[in-house]
Amino acid sequence: MFSTKIIEEVDRSHFEELIDERKDSLRVSPHALDHLSNAQRKIFSEEDLKRIILSERPEGVGRQRNECYAVFYKRKDGYLKLILNIKEARIDIITFINVGSMPNLKRLSDGE
Repeated sequence: MFSTKIIEEVDRSHFEELIDERKDSLRVSPHALDHLSNAQRKIFSEEDLKRIILSERPEGVGRQRNECYAVFYKRKDGYLKLILNIKEARIDIITFINVGSMPNLKRLSDGE
């Protein structure tokens, strides 16, 4: 079974290149919005999630053991964590969640 544990930090410039190369093939998985109430769906739409990825610079990016990417965007009350599956020809937004803090990704790159 593949773990969702973050195993390495991904350079933000490299991540932005991956996004730029696939920006026309960005899609939101049906699962991404399943857990939202109707009120929350008015706050987070598919277009909002796409806009965040295409226009905001993440605070940190990590690659998970399952080869998905955990991407952290700073918010006033913590971070928005998006899970992306970046394939050869497209990007799928798998899910997202608000979290209070971001893991220390630097320590993963230092071999700890």
